Amino acid sequence: MEQVPTVKKPYLIIGDGKLAKHLAKYFQLSDIPFNQWKRKDKSKLENLSRNSEKILLAISDDSIIPVAKKFSGFLVIHFSGVLSTKFAESAHPLFTFSNNLYQLKEYQNIPFITENKRMNFKDLFPELKNLSYEIDKKDKESYHAWASMVGNFSSFLISEYKKVITDLELPTEILEPYLYKIVENSIKETDALTGPIIRGDQKTIDKHLQTIEMDFIPIYNSFIKCIKKRTK
Repeated sequence: MEQVPTVKKPYLIIGDGKLAKHLAKYFQLSDIPFNQWKRKDKSKLENLSRNSEKILLAISDDSIIPVAKKFSGFLVIHFSGVLSTKFAESAHPLFTFSNNLYQLKEYQNIPFITENKRMNFKDLFPELKNLSYEIDKKDKESYHAWASMVGNFSSFLISEYKKVITDLELPTEILEPYLYKIVENSIKETDALTGPIIRGDQKTIDKHLQTIEMDFIPIYNSFIKCIKKRTK
């Protein structure tokens, strides 16, 4: 007698932000069955959840616990890098998600960080081949704080510099070799810092502080203080 193949229930993605859209695209490219619920949807969340075993919360950190509590009996997974809760497992993608969707290979290269002594990534997502690593609950806040600073602070400064370049009537494309090399050197070298702060060119530093916008002067001075402290 032939065995009837087990049909896996689809994942249920809750959310409509950037992460939810990228998860949906990744699952689509990987031929993984899923449903997605958005606030604006007329379909009832309860009906969709009945057909699922795993609920994926791609929502704001503050909403995760209240929503997770509603799905007792389901495997609930959130994607916050800092939150730890008994009501849901976690898998944080160490990546940045833009408005543009990616190709399959790029999604597959995203590393995920799970919580030590909780379910591992392969148990959470057996269909996915991403590399994954575990950290202790007590280390999540530091891990995520630095991830947020590196990603958002650098993106903000780059965006502002693009405005300066545009005001100078230069093409923003000229920044690409410089920016790519900064990232490459920062990853591969232990001493990638360069420029007037490292050299101690005080006259140049003073000129910088005289020309940049007032909002950025405290940022510049903070970098001077941090860099000097760590390069002594």
